[in-house]
Amino acid sequence: MPREVRRLEATDVERIEAEEPAGQGFVRAMWKLQQRDESVLIVAWVDGMPVGSAQLDLRTDPWEVKNLNVDERARGEGIGTALMAEAERLAAPSGRLSVGVGVDNPRARALYERLGFRPTGQESATTYEYVDERGVRRTATETDVLLMKDLAAAPSA
Repeated sequence: MPREVRRLEATDVERIEAEEPAGQGFVRAMWKLQQRDESVLIVAWVDGMPVGSAQLDLRTDPWEVKNLNVDERARGEGIGTALMAEAERLAAPSGRLSVGVGVDNPRARALYERLGFRPTGQESATTYEYVDERGVRRTATETDVLLMKDLAAAPSA
């Protein structure tokens, strides 16, 4: 599966936004954060189509991967691994990288642990609003565990 993994560019925003549910505004919000050097949205492309993304939040210490998402049709093809590898490459100078994973998402946790992330013992609950695939605004509460990877001691995946 030929793919490209790179940071969001200005020319990508409208294209990705057109595929979001109406009113979601995710990619536009990520672009604004990226313009302020507070975040980087890493996007995976296959045959010129966006198939996944991950936010690298630069406002946290250590930097944290958030909002990793892979299109259902592209799951199991190494897209999540490629997105995480790019996040690690970008975060390498800082020496560490963290990721929060929902307690109800064992598949994602298995990916992160396979890539060398280890539990920190920290757990948090976050309530947020989102727009679902039908354009309906919803509220959800998610409990996450924080995983950490020492990039100085671990080879990149």
